[in-house]
Amino acid sequence: GRWGLLTARPEVGYERVKDDENRPNLKGRKNVAGIAELMEQRREKYEAAADIVINTDHKSILQICEELVSRLTEMDEK
Repeated sequence: GRWGLLTARPEVGYERVKDDENRPNLKGRKNVAGIAELMEQRREKYEAAADIVINTDHKSILQICEELVSRLTEMDEK
């Protein structure tokens, strides 16, 4: 199957998780700097595994889904 990676700037990620208590990997570092550090630690492996990378900054769920479907369709047509 295909694997997609959804990315966001650390500031956007913080806004999305700041009130979420179910983020054990962010314990003690639920701030922009901590999120940026965690993202950088994971980035290389995640990008290497992904067939598609989509930036989600300031996009609605519908826009993200439409972009994902469009990119998958393009890949299948090649």
